[in-house]
Amino acid sequence: MRKKVRTLTFNQLTAPYHEPFCLDIHISNASARASVIHRGTSKVVAVAHSISKDIKFDMGSTRNEATCRAVGQILAQRALEDDIHNVVYTPRRGERLEGKLQIVLQSIIDSGLSVKVKLKQRKHKKKLSLPQ
Repeated sequence: MRKKVRTLTFNQLTAPYHEPFCLDIHISNASARASVIHRGTSKVVAVAHSISKDIKFDMGSTRNEATCRAVGQILAQRALEDDIHNVVYTPRRGERLEGKLQIVLQSIIDSGLSVKVKLKQRKHKKKLSLPQ
């Protein structure tokens, strides 16, 4: 049996050109990092990291909520300097929009960057009904 060739939809083909910049946020136990990436060329346009010299010495810690807020503000400022006003954010699998991730995302939005959050729809598995 041959495997069916999957063709992309029109929206999947044209999305990188209509919305060329995506937002990548990574929160670990030690630090927070956020970057804006051009989807067509996969180049990093703007980045802010809590262990970079300009944030690390101004803030006491590299992992508290104030540092996450500063990372979001600095990233938004750098993106606006590069004339980027709209970005798309797609959370990773299993990632919830809460806690420090929400703080970074909210500070980016409050600093003037328009963020479109794309949540993937989960397909519900059919429940088996047992005969009684």
